[in-house]
Amino acid sequence: MLRSSQLLTSLSRLVTLSDLRQQADDAEPFSDIVIEASGISDPTGIRRTFQDAEIYGMPLTDRVKLTNMITVVDTTTFLDHVARSASVNEEETPDLFYRSEEERERKEEKEKEWMESLSPGLKEALEAGKDKYFPSADNPHTSSVSQLCISQVEISDMVLLNKCDLQTEETVLLVERVVKSLNPRARVIRCSRGDVDIASLLNGVADGEGVADCGIVDDHKDFVRAAEDGEEEAAHDCDGADCHHPSHEHEHDHGPSHAHSHDADHKAHDVDCKDPECTDPSHSHSHSHSHDCKDPECTDPSHSHSHSHDDDCKDPECTDPSHSHSHSHSHTHSHGNIGSFVFRSRRPFHPVRLSSFIKNKLGGPSPTNLLRAKGFCWMANSHTSALYFAFAGVTFEMQCLGRWWACLPRESWPAEASSAILSDFSTSTSFGDRRNEIVFIGNSLADSTDPLRIEIEEDLKKCLLNKDEMEEYTSCLEEGFGEDVEETIDSKVGSIFPLPPDLLISDVQ
Repeated sequence: MLRSSQLLTSLSRLVTLSDLRQQADDAEPFSDIVIEASGISDPTGIRRTFQDAEIYGMPLTDRVKLTNMITVVDTTTFLDHVARSASVNEEETPDLFYRSEEERERKEEKEKEWMESLSPGLKEALEAGKDKYFPSADNPHTSSVSQLCISQVEISDMVLLNKCDLQTEETVLLVERVVKSLNPRARVIRCSRGDVDIASLLNGVADGEGVADCGIVDDHKDFVRAAEDGEEEAAHDCDGADCHHPSHEHEHDHGPSHAHSHDADHKAHDVDCKDPECTDPSHSHSHSHSHDCKDPECTDPSHSHSHSHDDDCKDPECTDPSHSHSHSHSHTHSHGNIGSFVFRSRRPFHPVRLSSFIKNKLGGPSPTNLLRAKGFCWMANSHTSALYFAFAGVTFEMQCLGRWWACLPRESWPAEASSAILSDFSTSTSFGDRRNEIVFIGNSLADSTDPLRIEIEEDLKKCLLNKDEMEEYTSCLEEGFGEDVEETIDSKVGSIFPLPPDLLISDVQ
C-alpha cells in the first residue's frame, strides 16, 4: 500500500510521462489515471490525501483531481466480512493477504532469508520499529474487517457487485440492500468477472462532486437525510385509494415489517402473499426462495425442489447441478428489510451510562439486526468536544472531531459554510450546535414499532442527563471564569461527570 507522499509522487511522475509522451510522439495526453488500491486499503486515506494536497496548494492539484471513487464488492464474501470482528493484519486475517497457506509460507521464508542477510545493527533497528510501523495481532493499529468493508462501501460514488453469477438472486439482492443502506448516494451496478463498461466508470459518475469532495460532516448529513426519507416512507402506511404518495404502491398491506422495495430494478417482496384467492400480478404466490418445497411428489414448476443455499447436499454421489456441494456458511444473515432512523437529543449523555450502553449493547455479541450506527455525540464530561459515535458491524469507536462551532466566534467560521453551520444550531436552547444526532441502520429499523429500535431509543434516553444532572451541568456554565472560560467549564463538568477509563476517545486521523 502506498503512503500519501508515495501516491502523490507516483501521480506526479505519470503527469510528467503524459507530457513527454505528447511531446515525443505527438500523441494525446492521458485523459484519466486509475488508482487501483489493494483490497485492504481504507478509501478515507486516499480521499484525505487529495483534499490535503488542495488545502496546501500543491501544484499537482492544478493537473490532477480525484473525481470518482469506486468500490468492488465480492458478493460471495461481503456479508460474512461485515460480521467479522478480527483485525486486518496477517496474523488474524491471513485470507485477506494471501490466496493460500503455501503463498504465505513462501513469503515468510523469503523475509526470513532477507533478515538473516542484514547486518546486526540494521536488523536491530528494523525489529525496534516493527510494532510501530507493522501492526500485528499483539499490537493492532488497524481497523476490524467489518469496519474496513463498511468504510469501503460508504466512501464510494459507485459500487460494483461482483461475482453475481456465483450467487443466488436472493443473496445478491440482500447484498444490494445492505450496500444501498450503507451508501444511499452511490450508484450500484451488478457484474460478473468484473465485466463493466470502462466508460461508465470514468465518465459521469460524480465528476469530483461526490464523496471525493466530502468529509465526515457531509457524509453524516447525507445519511441523516436518507434515514429521514426512509422513516417518512415507513410511517406513511398506505391503505386508501386516494393516496398519491410517490414512494407507495397501492396493493395489499403486508404490515410495516414487510415493506415493499421500490428499487427500479428489483421490486421484490421479502415475503410471499399467503392469500390463496389473490390475483394481484405484482405479488409472489410461490414458495419463498429461502426455503424449498419438501413434497417429493410436487410438480408445481414455481416451487424449488433443490437443496437450499444454506443446506448443502450431503450425498457424495449426487450430480444434480442445482445442489450445493460446498461447505455452508457458519451463520445466517438477517438484513432482508434494511432501514434506518435518527436518534436526536439536545441534552448530553452521561459518560458512565453511555459507556454501559456501548459495552452491553454494542461491545459484546451485537444485535444481529443492527448493522451500522454513526453520528455526532455530546457527552457531559466536556462542553467543547464534538464527538463522533461510530459502530460498524461488530466494532465500536468514539472519535473527537474537534470543537463544536458554538465554541468559536462567528468571524472564525468559513463564510461559505455559515448557513449550513447555523442550520445545526438549536432554536430552543443556548447550546448552539451541541447535540446527539446518531443514525442507526439495520433490519426493520425504519419502522417506529420495531422492538430493537424501541429498545435502542429507550436505552439512549436513559443515558441522557436527567433534570437534576442537567441543572448541575448548566450551573457550571454560569460559573465559568478565568483566562480560558471554556477550559474552566470543561474542568468543572469533567470533574462532575468524569469519563470512565473503559471509554476511549481517539482523534480523527
